[in-house]
Amino acid sequence: MAEKILNIAGLRKERGWSQEKLAAISGLSERTIQRIEKDGSCSLESKLALACAFELSPQDLLQTPGVNTLPTEHITDWSGAFGLLILGLVFPVIVFFTGTDGRWELVSFLTVMGLTVTISVMTHGFNSTHQLFKNTSWIVSHPSRVSGLNQFIIHANHVILIAYTIGLMASVVTGLTLVVHKQEMLGNMPYFAAVVVKPLVYALVFNEFWFRPYKRKMERMLSQQMAEDLPDGRHDDNDVDGTWD
Repeated sequence: MAEKILNIAGLRKERGWSQEKLAAISGLSERTIQRIEKDGSCSLESKLALACAFELSPQDLLQTPGVNTLPTEHITDWSGAFGLLILGLVFPVIVFFTGTDGRWELVSFLTVMGLTVTISVMTHGFNSTHQLFKNTSWIVSHPSRVSGLNQFIIHANHVILIAYTIGLMASVVTGLTLVVHKQEMLGNMPYFAAVVVKPLVYALVFNEFWFRPYKRKMERMLSQQMAEDLPDGRHDDNDVDGTWD
């Protein structure tokens, strides 16, 4: 029996895979991959093999990840809106109390954000990264049901790790550079420390006030969807919570 499938080519291109690579990962022939992408249908066995290759549920293959093609309602979360308001207040507070040089503030922020996004694009592809950041609006208002959440949760967790790594490395490089070329700054340790830790501070703000709440929101969405899919609404939170931390 043929199973209808959508967006196999899109999922493959998001990961930067060729048809040959997808065939090798899924265990299907390259000719089968070409036929599925052209016709949009395949056997149940091929569908399961592709779902395993993409690390998605078979149902998620029927929709573009992060986009729900079925009628759905949007749920507003005012606690998320409050969190974003706090985020907007944190940045000027950081600059006011630890401000060093306006140019360094800008460079620190752009270094963390720019390199984090760049590495995400290199690793996960432009479309996947664009969709991930676009969907951060879910912190405030999210659809009641959406496909491909597991994929986005894994991606978000990777972005958090990248941001912390970039922030730490930038702070270490800044400290070593100042010690070698600006030794006079060591005479003012509070100022020296403020300059050195600034990239790491911005990485912390980016992660803990924006991206980690976003990731946890997606985890709760996935948990709720799984609960709704089980008979009588039964669900074991241990199956989802903490899996991606």
